[in-house]
Amino acid sequence: MDKKTTEILKRAKKIKMLITDVDGVLTDATMNFFATPSGKIAEVKKFCAYDGLACHMLRDGGIKSAIITGGNAPATENRAASLGMDFLYYNFLSKGIALKDLLKKSGLKAEEVAFIGDDFIDMPAMLEAGLACAVKSSIPEVKKIAHYITKREGGKGAFREVAELLLKAQGKWKQTLENAKIGNIGKTPKPKLQVVDYKQK
Repeated sequence: MDKKTTEILKRAKKIKMLITDVDGVLTDATMNFFATPSGKIAEVKKFCAYDGLACHMLRDGGIKSAIITGGNAPATENRAASLGMDFLYYNFLSKGIALKDLLKKSGLKAEEVAFIGDDFIDMPAMLEAGLACAVKSSIPEVKKIAHYITKREGGKGAFREVAELLLKAQGKWKQTLENAKIGNIGKTPKPKLQVVDYKQK
């Protein structure tokens, strides 16, 4: 095992929460808008099923999950709640501020969280996190500061890839597979999603 891989696994063993951006990480960065019958404009999000199952796998393994996004699409909150995620931070273009607040609310240390990003506004949170991850489709500057770069692109299972990395590093992968074989993935009770909107702070 090379030095870089050893360092990644060392960091991954300490992670108690996986935090992610939305556009470009949980999605492929495409933004779709349509007009509702009332004339309002709504945004449609295209999420990956592989990433969704990863949230249940993490919860079963005792690892929390959260979102910090600069956006505010209702679809994101619906998705986070349905998957049993712990926190959702809306309208945070200053993601370093959001991360500090999240650490305070969760009682975790920076070294105990991983963050997945893809663009400039993710960099402050990535620089603070114990494990900084960039998706394959990230901009070069984000890849440069990442400890780990996924083989999968945003919206195509990148979140799932990092989730599996954490579970394997922490010796929880065997139990995850056993849960899968007996149809027991996602049986751990879902927490109530805690939503923080920057515009209301």
